[in-house]
Amino acid sequence: MLAIERVKIKKLFKKGMIFMKIQKLEIVNIGGIEKLTLDNFDPQMNIICGPNGIGKTTIIDSIAHIFVESSSTFLKRNVNADSGEIKYKIEIDEENIYENLFKVDVYKPHESTYLQGLMRQAKKFLFLKTNREFTYTYLSHLGKGEEINDRQASHKSISGIDSQETKNWFIFQNLRSYKPDELTPEEIHNYKLATDCFSFLNKKYTFHAVDSKSMEILINTPNGIIIYEYLSSGFKSIICIIWGIIKELEYRFKELPINASEFDGIIVIDEIELHLHPEWQGEICKVLKKSFPNAQFILTTHSPHVIQTALKGEVIALERDGNDVKQRDLVDQEFGYLGWTIEEILEDIMGMPDLRTKKYNDVKKRFDNALDKKDKEKALEAYKELDKLLHPNYPLRPVFKIQLDSLGE
Repeated sequence: MLAIERVKIKKLFKKGMIFMKIQKLEIVNIGGIEKLTLDNFDPQMNIICGPNGIGKTTIIDSIAHIFVESSSTFLKRNVNADSGEIKYKIEIDEENIYENLFKVDVYKPHESTYLQGLMRQAKKFLFLKTNREFTYTYLSHLGKGEEINDRQASHKSISGIDSQETKNWFIFQNLRSYKPDELTPEEIHNYKLATDCFSFLNKKYTFHAVDSKSMEILINTPNGIIIYEYLSSGFKSIICIIWGIIKELEYRFKELPINASEFDGIIVIDEIELHLHPEWQGEICKVLKKSFPNAQFILTTHSPHVIQTALKGEVIALERDGNDVKQRDLVDQEFGYLGWTIEEILEDIMGMPDLRTKKYNDVKKRFDNALDKKDKEKALEAYKELDKLLHPNYPLRPVFKIQLDSLGE
């Protein structure tokens, strides 16, 4: 086991030499997970999927707590165990691996566990929770934003970053952009990335201007210029993610500014598909990899459209085997799931046992039973119901009709 001394880590950060990737995570008796080992993390994109209650949130919370040096009430041991453990292996620069474990003995909601994690590396870990909703924010004045220190970054590892500060940050940078000498090259780069993101999923949407009197951000749309908060929930969700990351990195690295697109730490995003139309769910991972190509993303999702864009090794699918949670064995194809249908992903990746509704299955069962018993009247009754349930172009419609006709008059 190689451990980096904190002083050495701090020096490497100052030289801009640190990158950080998680390699392995082992969870024992935490929450609803009795034992789970994930040791095949992709260096760029990891999409965690599985049914509700399988432990996706437990996994990302466990990762977040690696960077905590304080008491936390978030993690709880399994109800049937005396204590839980989280083991991890983090790669920090090209020569050093940091391995450690911590125990969780508490179970009750008000009880906390003190964790001594990698606080000095917390600036390289960003956590975006599901509270990515923009409400209208009136700004009577602007703040320049304070630098985020190691301890504050460590706290945000479990609380998540705040999206409500992004409007203030963007307008402040916009006003400064009229005096380029006030901006570092990195800030200029980051501001451009922030303005460009409006067009990432729809080229018909572009940044227009900031109204300096009303402090409103104005956006060009196919239907005219509108205020930023009046965009759809999907648009705001994407902007929340991208602006939230850029803003957070600028506040965390004020002394040594970095290009946000060169960030090479870890970014965790819970339920990446929130507020997104299926078409955009199928694009969001490509947008993230394009915007932050050096980061390691760890996402959770319930969306087959997100998984449909995954490349080889990017999906971590979970399933239950009795009381155990385990990683599903997936088909290891060169191009991932780019050629798979939604139905194939739902069945083979996400483990859905049946893609039809209970109503359809009940009617189809009645139809099949009537055919077996050669009961023309009941078969016709079930067939008429199926005819109303099925898609107009369902390919097996003619087959069902032939089966009905086989019973004769």
